[in-house]
Amino acid sequence: MNLTILGSQGALPKLNKYSSSHLLEVCNKYILIDCCEGVQFQLKRNKIKYSKIELILITHAHGDHFFGLIGLITTLSLLKRDKVLKVFCPVPVLKIIQAHIKYAKLKLSYEIKFYGLKSDQSEIIYENKNYFIRTIPLKHSIYTNGFLIKEKLKKRKLLLDKAIENKINKIYFNKLTKGFNVINDDGIEINYLDVTVMGEKSKSFAYCSDTAYTESIIGLIKEVDLLYCESTFLEKHRDKAIITYHSTAKDAGTLALNAKVKKLIIGHFSSRYDNLDQFLSETKEIFKNVILSEEGKKIDI
Repeated sequence: MNLTILGSQGALPKLNKYSSSHLLEVCNKYILIDCCEGVQFQLKRNKIKYSKIELILITHAHGDHFFGLIGLITTLSLLKRDKVLKVFCPVPVLKIIQAHIKYAKLKLSYEIKFYGLKSDQSEIIYENKNYFIRTIPLKHSIYTNGFLIKEKLKKRKLLLDKAIENKINKIYFNKLTKGFNVINDDGIEINYLDVTVMGEKSKSFAYCSDTAYTESIIGLIKEVDLLYCESTFLEKHRDKAIITYHSTAKDAGTLALNAKVKKLIIGHFSSRYDNLDQFLSETKEIFKNVILSEEGKKIDI
């Protein structure tokens, strides 16, 4: 699992900077989280194949988080995409995109499955054999969800020499890696723990933007491997954060500390700031393992 930062800024992008958009790679497939204006340029700059995008997650209906979606949907059709694209977004965003498709009389080369989000409760919105996605209800000026993407428990690693030594038929190897005991050629039950070891660790990523600080989400993001938390303002502008339902750098650090996450990345910076190192300094006063969001940065989770 790894994350590519496509956009690090808030609503007002700066030269060579873009509003919120992130690409998460899970099991060699791409999930696009928020879709800023200009996202296609960023996908090209980062040599990301459009065809590998399987899911798009939109947090809320503020334009800096979805204005690039209509253009991307159109481009995918021009590229003759033929596989289904799944889009999870608040109902208002769904209506806007569907209205454009209707009134522009777009005839797409592929099917889009829209999933309109409206629940105020956390819910699993997508699941396959490798991972699941759960919404994180956030505290913003309009209906907003963050997202928890968590890999499922991975298979154990088979110790082939031990399996052969214990006279286990190879047809049972897969069952052993799933954590089941088997019967060997002599009719003896073999404990899976004796012939396997723990496999690769499952990873988790939580995306929380846009939001004011809220402790209600701590249980959902507890001990994740990487937390992205918006940090629109520095502490000196806390009054603006309160009015607009955004977080400060210290809020992000406090959330990471209380949730006991392993690593924090902060972003969605207000365009009023030129020196972003101030965000790093303020966050580190509370939580040390933090990095700044920056266009093109890749993070191995």
